[in-house]
Amino acid sequence: MGGNILAKFVHSMIRVSDESRSIAFYERAFDLRVADRLDFETFTLVYLSNPETPSSSN
Repeated sequence: MGGNILAKFVHSMIRVSDESRSIAFYERAFDLRVADRLDFETFTLVYLSNPETPSSSN
């Protein structure tokens, strides 16, 4: 059983207190970009993706 092992980070949720600062960090550190966002009354979901992730418009 040899060969390459491919690890994939599928999804996660992280609560942050400073959205813009957090997005800037994930852009610099992991090359993630905002793919979508959903605003609710008491919180906002921000979806990040990397350049290799197919867009939902394909």
